[in-house]
Amino acid sequence: MIDMSFVRVRACILRCKEYVIINPNDPNNQKLIKLFEGKHRGHAIVSVALSEVKDYCKNVEKQLKEEI
Repeated sequence: MIDMSFVRVRACILRCKEYVIINPNDPNNQKLIKLFEGKHRGHAIVSVALSEVKDYCKNVEKQLKEEI
């Protein structure tokens, strides 16, 4: 089982309430993060533990993967 306190995400916390999981060992994930950051440029984007945002933010990885 994965300890959620170690899973990190990039999250747009004020406007959009969306996040993507950070996986530094996956090149495709790095593309997702760049796309996410581009879409949320100028917003409040932070890197936090998944446990801090999972209750009020939405995971948008599936939507972003369709755009790559």
